[in-house]
Amino acid sequence: MSLFEKREQVYGPETLSVGDFDPTVDGCYRNVVTIPLTVRPRRVLRVRVSSDHPVDVVVAREDRSSAGHKDGVMEAELGPFDTGKSRSMGILLGVYKGDKAKVTVEAWTDRE
Repeated sequence: MSLFEKREQVYGPETLSVGDFDPTVDGCYRNVVTIPLTVRPRRVLRVRVSSDHPVDVVVAREDRSSAGHKDGVMEAELGPFDTGKSRSMGILLGVYKGDKAKVTVEAWTDRE
């Protein structure tokens, strides 16, 4: 590990609730939560997820393509995902209809 290599926190750690009742959205349940991230180009993004119920996790790029995903995650670290020239990326958390989960999410970038 280099002296100048620094980990830059881009989100969290923060606990979110997925699958809550919400009459303002279609279907009345918030089964998908999106988290926008601001990242620096030419870095790698890592995401840590911890949940009390299995959730699906997707890391998306700025061009709306998937950098990676995992289904049924309760405890995982995803990455490294190259940020390329992107200045923004995102995390999507999802549960099946009727399920509910408390999810702790943390995301950071560093040089690889």
